[in-house]
Amino acid sequence: MSPEHASNSHTTPPRWIWFITGPTACGKSTIAAFLASSLNFKFLEGDSFHPAASVDKMSRNEPLTDADREGWLQALREHESAVPKDGDSRHLIMTCSALKRRYRDILRRGGQEAGDLRIRFVMLDAKPEPLKKRAEARKGHFAGKGLVDSQFEALERPGEDEKDVLIVNVEGELEDTKREVEKRVREVMGMEDGSFVQVL
Repeated sequence: MSPEHASNSHTTPPRWIWFITGPTACGKSTIAAFLASSLNFKFLEGDSFHPAASVDKMSRNEPLTDADREGWLQALREHESAVPKDGDSRHLIMTCSALKRRYRDILRRGGQEAGDLRIRFVMLDAKPEPLKKRAEARKGHFAGKGLVDSQFEALERPGEDEKDVLIVNVEGELEDTKREVEKRVREVMGMEDGSFVQVL
């Protein structure tokens, strides 16, 4: 959109919601917090919406079933369409593993039902072994390295028709990954909404 067109348009700019996705220990929370700070978006940690029973299950290295995840995904979806409070950014960054196509489709429905929402995903990509090492090294998180294999078994990589998913490899240096994610997110928003800077 050209600056001239943007200045003459009376339509409300879209609200952006980015889901930072991928298997356990891929760095979702770290990347999401960085991105939210960089873009001045609100940040919600998806893990905080898990019911206690699911947290207990994962703490025992038991993978969640589709039924376990259903209510969690619906809770995240409800937050997509929540009216921002005064002082909050209109835009949102949320973490969610979103391992399967059907999980991503549930989250997409919020954007389909509310015309002003643009739902997009960043899938953080890595091989299992580096993530097992990360999971083993981190402290105080209920999802341990025992869940990595089961999450990769459940993982469905985006199909060619899932144009709303960016895939970013996270096996390199963290600072490089942060810059890559921010650059690609800004590129998407710059192409689809002229109010955002296209590149760093």
